[in-house]
Amino acid sequence: MSEGVLFSIGILIGSIGGVMTTALLSASKFGDLNAEIQDLRHTRKLLKDEIIRLGQRSKPKPRKPRPKTKRK
Repeated sequence: MSEGVLFSIGILIGSIGGVMTTALLSASKFGDLNAEIQDLRHTRKLLKDEIIRLGQRSKPKPRKPRPKTKRK
């Protein structure tokens, strides 16, 4: 009976340790993904501002037509 209790306690401690290890590893990955999301949002905002800035340019003035000359 003592072996069964020790085995149960070992399983309980091992599962708790496994859950904590998994949580710590996933937390670091979650932080990296959040940092990348923020970086992509910043890039998207810069590109959107660039598109808006380029879209507000006026059209270039048309060229003046050349004077027509008479051919012989």
